Amino acid sequence: MFKIDQFSAANEAAINQFAHFAQLSLANLEKFAEIGLDAARDSVEQATAHAAALAGAKDVHEVIAINSAALEPVMKRAYAYSRTVYETAAETNAEVKKVIEKQAADLNKSAVATLEEAFKYAPAGSEAYVGNVKSAIAAAQNAYSNLAAINKQLYDTVEKTVEQNVATVQSAAKAPKAPVRKAAKRR
Repeated sequence: MFKIDQFSAANEAAINQFAHFAQLSLANLEKFAEIGLDAARDSVEQATAHAAALAGAKDVHEVIAINSAALEPVMKRAYAYSRTVYETAAETNAEVKKVIEKQAADLNKSAVATLEEAFKYAPAGSEAYVGNVKSAIAAAQNAYSNLAAINKQLYDTVEKTVEQNVATVQSAAKAPKAPVRKAAKRR
């Protein structure tokens, strides 16, 4: 029933998929290394500028003001870094998901074709068994479709939650800061 050319095609597909995932992994490694190096460069530049500003401070109040002013850019860089990492990971997830869904569809199609071929040679009187197997295949296909739909809803929900959290953080960063009250001097 299982032909040599089918076996060869399955092996070739597995090798191609392995090569695709290996290339995807290397591309992601390059992206993450580039993101990390860019973040490190920015951090060194900002730290150097901050240290120079602190070195030129005349009094404690100026040091506090310099440190306070440096906090917002640090938070913005951290947000941008985390967002870039998240987007890169989401792109990779989408690519892997697409490949796996295609593989599952191809496997399903191949399995159905193989079973249809086998059913042609089923002995007389096995119609009920063949019908049950076909029903089981249809149920498995429906279950997979439902699982894929649930997975998509879950992914979309997580994506929406992340977007809402980002919007909340951005609006909080833009909100006016409360004035700092100085403590009254004791006598």
